[in-house]
Amino acid sequence: MHTPSWIELNRAALRFNCEQVRELAPQANILAMVKANGYGHGADWVVESIADLVGGFGVARFDEAYEIRRVVNNPQAKRHRLLLIANAASPALLQDCAEQGFDFAVSNFEAAQCVAQTSLPAPISTWLKLNIGMNRLGMSVTEFERAHHLLHKHPNCRDIIHMSHFSESEDRDHSATNRQAAQILNLSAQLGNFPRSLANSAAIISHPRTHREWVRPGIMLYGDDPTGLLSGDKQLKPVMSFKSQIIALKDVAEGDGVGYNRRWRAPGPRRIATVAAGYADGYPRSAPDGTPVLVHGKRAALAGRVSMDLLTIDVSDIPETKLGDEVTLWGEGLPAAEVGRHCQTISYELFTRITERVERRWL
Repeated sequence: MHTPSWIELNRAALRFNCEQVRELAPQANILAMVKANGYGHGADWVVESIADLVGGFGVARFDEAYEIRRVVNNPQAKRHRLLLIANAASPALLQDCAEQGFDFAVSNFEAAQCVAQTSLPAPISTWLKLNIGMNRLGMSVTEFERAHHLLHKHPNCRDIIHMSHFSESEDRDHSATNRQAAQILNLSAQLGNFPRSLANSAAIISHPRTHREWVRPGIMLYGDDPTGLLSGDKQLKPVMSFKSQIIALKDVAEGDGVGYNRRWRAPGPRRIATVAAGYADGYPRSAPDGTPVLVHGKRAALAGRVSMDLLTIDVSDIPETKLGDEVTLWGEGLPAAEVGRHCQTISYELFTRITERVERRWL
């Protein structure tokens, strides 16, 4: 292939991160989140890579689950749970879930009624979601109780899992998460001994009380610690490295501008490298001057506005730079979360914005 930009996907790093989940929550089943095409890493590849380490996978939509079942050849993965977490209930969707063996997240009482009233070819597993503070999806306490009583022992319902989602579990102030955890745990205890799923990545790392029967790691699988608490040999490893290459070098004089609108002006004589990646590859156009990249393992800074196919960097302090050199836009040595902070976004968005024209290389 002659593609000038690519991502490298590291299976060993993915498995290492998954094993950290296991060490942090040794008693819990792992439902690995692979929505949005495995956070941009390739859902089928992620599923194949960690099927022996987890008990199931979570996706947002039916087509994501269906594609995983269709393309993944790992027999163990095909037996795992596949949970749909962001779908509006309809008889047709529930019938398809029953046929495929997918679990379904019930986020409102109307969805619970739909499960109870639809003629299904087989019972389905339902994950009842309680709203504990996000105010996106999830039922009130009253709705949750009604849904539980409606579906418990209903012939259309194979089993019930109680779930919720924290709004700020990455914060150093644990008070809000403690209150939210108490709400779901107390209500679930009143309703009986049912499996519970509370902890996302941040809660897995910093709130062991929330681990319970199922944990749902997402971003930490891909190498981003949202709490910043893991260090040393426990520090997560980047799974994706976004790379490109230098295709031009120019010397500019003091005061010369670079790129559209000449946003960046040279403070003195500088050496500018043009890199063959831009916003059409998924690198954010919003990246400001000074956003770091790596050349020869050393940091260079973005100089000028990101274009569709190109970006420019100041390599004046890396004199060994030459045409064809590899540039790391994020990955090993330069966390995506750090690049995201420069761009006023998060690693999740950076990962999922990588476009199809970027070549995938599996390590």
